[in-house]
Amino acid sequence: MPEQSATGGFLSLLERSRLLSDHHCRQTVLRLGLRDLDDPLEAARRLVAEGVLTRYQANRLLEGRRRGLFLDDYKLLEILGSGGMGYLYSAEELSTGWKVALKVLSDRHRNHKGMLTRFQLEAEAGLQLQHPNILRTHAIKQSEDIYGMIHFMVMELVRGVSLFELLQIRRAVLPWPTACDIVLQAARGLHHAHELGLVHRDVKPENLLIRSDGLVKVLDFGLAMTRGSEAEFSAATIMGQTCLGTADYIAPEQSRDSFEVDRRADIYSLGCTFYFLLTGRTPFPEESVAKKLDGHRRRRPTPVREINKKVPERLSKIIRKMMARRPENRFETAELLAKYLEPLAERSPVDFDFETVLARRARIAEKRLASESVLRGDSRTTGISRLEVGALPALKNKDTQPGQS
Repeated sequence: MPEQSATGGFLSLLERSRLLSDHHCRQTVLRLGLRDLDDPLEAARRLVAEGVLTRYQANRLLEGRRRGLFLDDYKLLEILGSGGMGYLYSAEELSTGWKVALKVLSDRHRNHKGMLTRFQLEAEAGLQLQHPNILRTHAIKQSEDIYGMIHFMVMELVRGVSLFELLQIRRAVLPWPTACDIVLQAARGLHHAHELGLVHRDVKPENLLIRSDGLVKVLDFGLAMTRGSEAEFSAATIMGQTCLGTADYIAPEQSRDSFEVDRRADIYSLGCTFYFLLTGRTPFPEESVAKKLDGHRRRRPTPVREINKKVPERLSKIIRKMMARRPENRFETAELLAKYLEPLAERSPVDFDFETVLARRARIAEKRLASESVLRGDSRTTGISRLEVGALPALKNKDTQPGQS
């Protein structure tokens, strides 16, 4: 029996993958002349160009694998990004055809008690929150594969970029009326969470998503503190942490004890985010975490107007109040902050190429997926570089470069 060609093996895997019906698969292979090709990569390119497969699906098949194409009743479409806990995918619910986002706990964390508890806390927090400025969580689910239990959340799918990505794309700071509108929307979302007894504790540009129409969504309640939650205390005990948050944006009192904070800690972090949007740098752009924390606790940042002279003094005073070192000197509530920002805010469309951003995220996420495959003993490596577009350009002006987190 003649040996199957590389392209034949790729097409055979496509047929068995369930991504296409048998009829659709046969018709597509015939129409695109795929069996006449010697290179499976060219076959994959044609399928992606025709919209038959996504880049993510094509790369899985090029690797010779079907794992990772479906998760229960969901067909995975693209990888949207990765974070400390796992991966985010766009997906289609097979029973309804609805497009959703799936946040999947990574393989290396699936048996880690602390991360499982943190994932559960994030899901429970998300299920409580129903607000136009908060990314919605629809359900928390479990599945199983040969490596054990898979934990994932079903979430609202938003075609947007984080504020950190937005400044990278623009390579410049935001106009102050636009920044006011962004922070105003975030404040409204946070106020809703605060009223339900939740403190986010990780407000930063990476956790604020903006759509092209200017709508903002607060996301990632993975570090959220729920009033009276035993699970919260359990997770902290297991993970051995008393300081939770991101050093560039953390409130002084949160850096000392992350469990003795209230809503005003989020207002401080939102103030640091505001500072970043208007200056392109973090309040204390030090090299070490210890120096960043010392800055939040003991020093005042360079005034916004010294870096960006277009910012009116009235707005500069609002940011200073948000970032007051003592909680009692800040705005008492995010709702009150929103009232001060309303007369200054202007909504405007936001220009970005989402597909380019998606490709950049995918490159990072695919490298992490490949690393996890190696740790599992799977020698197959990722093929993302084969079906990729260029990365976003780096910021050129040091004065407007976003700080690292």
